[in-house]
Amino acid sequence: MEKEVSCINSKIFIDYIKEKTHGEYRGLFADLDPEIDRLPDPEGFLTDPNNWISCSVAAKIYERCRLILKDETVVCKIVKHAVERTSLGYAQEIIIKGLWSLKNALKNLQKLNDKWNRNKTIELVRCKRNEAIIRLHWNRHMALTNDFCLLDRSLYTFLPLIWGGEPLHFQETCCYFKGAPYCEYHLRWPLRNRIFEIISRF
Repeated sequence: MEKEVSCINSKIFIDYIKEKTHGEYRGLFADLDPEIDRLPDPEGFLTDPNNWISCSVAAKIYERCRLILKDETVVCKIVKHAVERTSLGYAQEIIIKGLWSLKNALKNLQKLNDKWNRNKTIELVRCKRNEAIIRLHWNRHMALTNDFCLLDRSLYTFLPLIWGGEPLHFQETCCYFKGAPYCEYHLRWPLRNRIFEIISRF
């Protein structure tokens, strides 16, 4: 199994499913990958942020979460829930808060991305006072689905919540999963979010 996606991603999905189904989620782990199927504790492996899985395994988990909860928008809800609850983990929270501001986070997107997955490169096309344009260039050799796009767009939208700010205004002008060469996101945020960023330092 290729190491393409950090299990911090699968952890936030599994934690959400456990909370919403009150334990009725065991089918989530069946036939994910022979390497995982042989493990005595697949759930323990998939919720350990130090482990990595393939995009194929991650895609199966994302899809099964939709089916279990019968919700096509569940990826967006899970990401928002994770950011609100800082379920990204203590170390990740420090990394993001340590960047002090959304603009600094955007300027370090590739560095942040590489801590959680290896399925794309990120191009920061423009970053001004309260708006930015980014492009996601996905790895064509990995088993990717539209859920990966939904996950990223939700993360960027709700990232300011970590500092206590308001969600970004988000617009996707083209999407790799609809035939474009990349996903392009146009982001805009209230200037008052800067106040929350400053306060969060203390």
